[in-house]
Amino acid sequence: MPSEQEHALPEGPGTPSATVQGLAVHLPSRERPYAAPLQAVRDLTFTVPAGQVTAIVGANGAGKTTALRALSSALPFAAGSIEVLGTALGPATVALPAGVALVPDAPAYPARWTARHLARAHAATASQFDHPRFSTHLTAHRVPERRPVRELSRGQLTQLAIAAALAQDPHLLILDEPFARLDPLARTDLVDELRSLMAQDGRSILLATHDLEGMDRFVDHLVVIAQGRTVLEGEVERLRDEFLLLERAAGNEDAVAPDLIGAVTTGGTLRALVHLEEAAGLPPAADLRRPGVHDLVTHWLRAVSPPAATTSRRGAA
Repeated sequence: MPSEQEHALPEGPGTPSATVQGLAVHLPSRERPYAAPLQAVRDLTFTVPAGQVTAIVGANGAGKTTALRALSSALPFAAGSIEVLGTALGPATVALPAGVALVPDAPAYPARWTARHLARAHAATASQFDHPRFSTHLTAHRVPERRPVRELSRGQLTQLAIAAALAQDPHLLILDEPFARLDPLARTDLVDELRSLMAQDGRSILLATHDLEGMDRFVDHLVVIAQGRTVLEGEVERLRDEFLLLERAAGNEDAVAPDLIGAVTTGGTLRALVHLEEAAGLPPAADLRRPGVHDLVTHWLRAVSPPAATTSRRGAA
């Protein structure tokens, strides 16, 4: 099982686009307004390396959206520190840091607004707003600029919010579940577009997502959280080199390996992650392969799910 370690930040070249250290965020209870605040995030630590795509993933209620909102100044935090693009945020900072653009999970605009209303609003408040780029994105994704937002589909609303964010030419783009409302083709096109954005010098993306399909070619840095804490973090390729995915017929599990991470048996097949250094002693019947992002996330979340949720391990980084 994962062992508890210090939350040391991963090493990497250059200054990170964002660092979060020991973050704690308390939210009021919806069901009991006068009850003590809920600890939505507790002792959360991770980095967003410059020039990379960082994915923060976890089960529902793990604290992903709360962390993104605190990092974008939409929520105050109770403890810890946040630094974005070289600027330290205070616990009660309310302004979005310069150079940061946010696309929320459920964009909310006045029902009568059109894309043109939104462009004018952003142009009046943002330090810069590229109208041609905004229109080009909408045209490419078939979002009509003159139609009221109340008549747009959920996927079109997502594309509208992304167009507005990209038009601000951000150095750090924060996306909360950007793929949830997109069809497979729109999702693929968006991944390609965002990867092209990353080709520009030092620009970074931080996204929270449940959709891990195809993320192997998109995500560079992985942050897995559970119960409001970081349980695994590191460069995707280095994590994939540190672990192997084990598959073998179920039965006599004790003889398989001394340390199985997130073991699960389905259809008579046992699957788990094992450390690379422990793979040498496995029996020939064990099938081993390099894990993908989905494998890393799902097995680590199984490993730290209750009653083992109080333990955590930081992966190699």
